[in-house]
Amino acid sequence: MLRLAAKESIKCRVGSIREASQSAAEGVKKSGGVGKKLFALTAVGTGVVGGTLGYAYVDTEFRKTVEDTIPQSKQLFDATIGPPTRNAFVSTPIVEKLGHSVSEVKQKVSEMAHKVVPEKKELPPPKPRPEIVPVDVHKPVLPPSTKKPTSEETVRATKEIEKNVISALEKTQKVVKDATDAKIKTIEAVTNHAKAIKEAVDAGSNANWDKVREALAYAENLANKDLELEAKSRNALDGLKKVISSGKHDAAAASAPILVNARDTADKLSYQIDELNQMIQNARNESRVFNQYKDLIDKSRQRFAEELKAVVPNVDIHAKQKKLTEEELNALIAHAHLKVDQLKRQLTEQQLLEEKNIAKALEEQRKSDANLSKAQLELELTRVQAISNVELEKKLRDEKSNWEKQLEERLQRAAAAHADNLEQVIRTQKQLHDIENAQAVDEAVEKERRLHQKQVELALEKLRGIETALESRVALDAENRRSKQFWLACQNLHESIAFGQKSGETVDARRKPLEKELSVIGKACENDEFVKTLITIFPSESLQKGVYTEADLKLRFKQVYKIGFRLASIDENGGSLAKYISSWIQSLFIVDFPRRFSPEDPLDLKTLDNREVLARVNFFVQQNDLLSAVRVAQLLEGPAARVAQDWIQDTRQHLEVKFLADLLLSHAAVSSIRSVY
Repeated sequence: MLRLAAKESIKCRVGSIREASQSAAEGVKKSGGVGKKLFALTAVGTGVVGGTLGYAYVDTEFRKTVEDTIPQSKQLFDATIGPPTRNAFVSTPIVEKLGHSVSEVKQKVSEMAHKVVPEKKELPPPKPRPEIVPVDVHKPVLPPSTKKPTSEETVRATKEIEKNVISALEKTQKVVKDATDAKIKTIEAVTNHAKAIKEAVDAGSNANWDKVREALAYAENLANKDLELEAKSRNALDGLKKVISSGKHDAAAASAPILVNARDTADKLSYQIDELNQMIQNARNESRVFNQYKDLIDKSRQRFAEELKAVVPNVDIHAKQKKLTEEELNALIAHAHLKVDQLKRQLTEQQLLEEKNIAKALEEQRKSDANLSKAQLELELTRVQAISNVELEKKLRDEKSNWEKQLEERLQRAAAAHADNLEQVIRTQKQLHDIENAQAVDEAVEKERRLHQKQVELALEKLRGIETALESRVALDAENRRSKQFWLACQNLHESIAFGQKSGETVDARRKPLEKELSVIGKACENDEFVKTLITIFPSESLQKGVYTEADLKLRFKQVYKIGFRLASIDENGGSLAKYISSWIQSLFIVDFPRRFSPEDPLDLKTLDNREVLARVNFFVQQNDLLSAVRVAQLLEGPAARVAQDWIQDTRQHLEVKFLADLLLSHAAVSSIRSVY
């Protein structure tokens, strides 16, 4: 669908132009005179030699035949088209045309071979071919992306690239059509200009040279116009190729068939423009021949007029309806006889110099035909290369698609392959092989069996390892779940000790029994002797009633500190009421400034009194160091010691239970860490 629809009509118009050019050239050959005969002979000889050289360039067998038949032809071929090559060219229209013309000119070449014998030239020694070191000028090829586009992305990218390619292709076809139409008009104008020159020269004094100038101006105007349109068409082709290149670099749309077809169409459009340019050049070469013919006729007429002027100087040769005198007529007749004799001598001399003139004409025509043939060959090779590239790209695309399908089928078979399938493949391979390589097939089958057995054994070992790992993992999972439950129960026990019944309004109401939490811990660790031993150590009172929370103990100590500070001056022996009143009054006047203490501070029991002990205990309680507070509080004496006795006992029980809970929590953390895998 992407081919140019107007190509057939263009070929018809191009064919009509070629026929018109050939008819114009034949008209020149039919003119009379020695110059016309010489021109016709030169053209025939040049065509013969040029056709022979062109066909010998592409057909080595024909070249060898000519070299064996015509003497000195090998030196001529080596000097013009170089040594024979062994590369087989692809058959092109130009080569086929040359092949058809060779059969017609072989006879003429053999007849003229004994006349056209070029001088033997001493060829210079061949220059050594320069050594060409290949240099990689391309960018490093990046590894393709391993991410394969999805089907939706491929469809979307294909539609988008098709839209862009079709838009660019329509624009390019329109511009190229305008350019080809302009070039065809240019060819027609150049051909018409050549015909006008021929008609003007043949008309002589009745020539209409204004028509020639108008034809020349018209041809130049069309040539300028078609150059502008050609530049636009080249730009449009470059834009189309850029769109195709961007589509090929897109992994999702690189396999779209429209890219290959569009590239083929672009190459054909470019070749069409190049072919028309070559035809324009051919038309201009023919027009140049007509110009040379015109110059030759003008010089002949001018020379003849000068001769008549010298014979009859008083006669106006351009005058009409005038009579000549007898003397003037006799002079003209005598001059005509002399001119005939002179032309006969010149004809004889021309026949003697014909070989040199033909050789010279052949050389000039050879150069012109060589340039033309070279340009045509380059154009045809470019077209063939473009076609081969497109065909190669199509073939690569088809091969890639086939390879992907085959690879997918092989992967599917390999995934579902087993021992029976492998044996079936081996049996199929054995059927394809003959008796001579049966032993090799048996060895290959045995090798594959050993490999398969090794792979099966390796797979079984891996399966056993997986089963062992799964079993150990199940055990670890169970241990991990048990340790997590154990840790949660211990954490719950720790919170019960620290906060008790949060909804309790009194100190005793906030005491929470620990029997439920310990039973949960015992169920979670039925087989752990360490946990069972710790559970039996818990005081029975804490199981039934619970323990006081740390906050309640700190609150109770404030009252103990207040009463003990008032009774600090009374010793173990007690005292009277006056002594109690004196101790209370002393407490009113004693200010206990905040101080900092440390459990490592040395204590002097001789100088240590109850107020100092209470100050230290108060500091440790405020620092949440109940253990140090209990140790120091045991140094109290007298009524102050009796006041603090219950607080010390409850605090000691709280610390014991908290210590046991910390042991259980640490053991739970260790068990959880040990079960992590």
